[in-house]
Parts: sequence; C-alpha cells; structure tokens
Amino acid sequence: MSKSVADIQQAFKQLRLAETAEGLPELLRQAEQVSWTYLEFIDELTTLELRRREEKSIEKRLSWARFPYHKPLHMFQLEEQTAITERQMKQLQEFQWLEQSYNLILLGPPGAGKTLL
Repeated sequence: MSKSVADIQQAFKQLRLAETAEGLPELLRQAEQVSWTYLEFIDELTTLELRRREEKSIEKRLSWARFPYHKPLHMFQLEEQTAITERQMKQLQEFQWLEQSYNLILLGPPGAGKTLL
C-alpha cells in the first residue's frame, strides 16, 4: 500500500490534526536527514501538534480578554523606573506568582515602562 504525503495530510485533517498535516512535509525531511527512529518521529509529530494547539489557545484567550494593548512582561523596561530591580523582574519572569494564583499589576505613567497583566 503506497500513499502520498498529500493523502496522509488529508487523513490528518480528517482526524482534526491540522497542524500535523501542515508540518508533515518538513518533519519528514528532518527525519530523513537526521535518521530519526519511528519513536522520535512520532514524538516530534505529536509535540508539533500540541505546541501549536497551545499557541492557538493562548492567542484565542488574549483575543477574548480584549486588552487595550498587549505587552508581555519581558518587554518591561527597567531603566524607565526605580521601583523594581532586575533581580525582582527575573523572579517575576519565572511565573511562580501565577502558580500561586497571585495577580500582578505594574502601573505607572504611560509610556515604554507601562505593563498590565
């Protein structure tokens, strides 16, 4: 039984694995170049699908939140203020405050240093 990549992509789409279908040709090329085992190939395939689904889920939630603008924590400019140190910012970027169900709001005058989460 010989199927083309397009046939397999169509099967993935019918299984609602659209990201896998889209990424299949590139993953096949990588697998051939690096000589992945079957297990490594399946791992890469499932990782691709899961990662892309998570990215889409985050994009959807941010869209639903209707924030006036999106500015991630890593874009906060420390040189614009003196209330938080670089060490404290690095600790915030570990996101333990999320796991502990704390809110984080960084407020200040409008401009480059303003961040809302």
